[in-house]
Amino acid sequence: MSGPHRSVTVATIFNLVASSGNMAAKQSDPVTPAAAMSLVVLSGDPALADRLRGLTALRPRNSVEIVPALNPEAALAALTFQLRNGVVLYDLRGHTAPGRNLLSVVPVLKRQGAVIVLVDDDSAPIAAAALNAGAIDVIVETDLSPALLVHVLRYALMQRAIDQRLTKTRLHEPVIGIPSQILFWEILLLAVRRAQRNKDFFALLLVDLDNLPDGECAEGPYRDLALRDLVARIQPILRSSDTIARLETQQLVILAESMPRIEDVQIVAEKIIEEVERPLESGAGPIALDAAIGVALFPTSAESAEGMLGRATDAVMQARERGRNRFAFA
Repeated sequence: MSGPHRSVTVATIFNLVASSGNMAAKQSDPVTPAAAMSLVVLSGDPALADRLRGLTALRPRNSVEIVPALNPEAALAALTFQLRNGVVLYDLRGHTAPGRNLLSVVPVLKRQGAVIVLVDDDSAPIAAAALNAGAIDVIVETDLSPALLVHVLRYALMQRAIDQRLTKTRLHEPVIGIPSQILFWEILLLAVRRAQRNKDFFALLLVDLDNLPDGECAEGPYRDLALRDLVARIQPILRSSDTIARLETQQLVILAESMPRIEDVQIVAEKIIEEVERPLESGAGPIALDAAIGVALFPTSAESAEGMLGRATDAVMQARERGRNRFAFA
């Protein structure tokens, strides 16, 4: 962006470098040619796609397929076929102020591909709002050039790959190999919706553990290694459709869908207790864990994700009052 409010983006930095005299950035590509890239052009201006084809034709070493899309639905459909190498150029020219409906499409597109936006030279507010909504970069129309377009595309794909790796790390416990709390909440919310729609049942078993070891080794914290071994024991007890995840530092949680019989849930809880009572070997030596399991049943215990977890937590406290390695129903 021009003027004092110019956004600090890859496009901005590229142009600053070029204008300072390092014209090699425009004349040669310092990066080894990569796999073909796809640019989905979300715009009501059909001439924009032709213009971008002309720009990419000036960079024959870089294969860029231009895919026009007149609406967000068409852009999403195109992205589903592009897999890793798809980028959306969202045309926001002609808009001077960010609108809620205008930018609500950015997070939706971001789920399927990297998003960059094209704006007019005097559109600093809408550029900033687009970045806040999840766009990876902003291109000002007057700055658009073959070299800039290719560099921004490559940066967008690289940044999306980094974001995906970070998301995967956040959604899964790296040492234990099971869903983290963030991912489990999504799974639980979906389970509630399915059960409400299908008038079905499910059970939530909250496993609260004591005596996990402290310290760590090259593989990771001893606590996580002990949980990994315990999970390996518990998983054969569960059905393939059940989910086991880590909720807190010393808590596992199990979601068993379509399990209406209390007797079946009780059998699972009893078998988990049996596995907990068997000593675990760790780098810190043999350890004997202590578990309290709280069980909540949908919809009799609660009818929301938060309610189910709250009732399971209450049941854990009841199990603790009964002694070591016990379970209780909410």
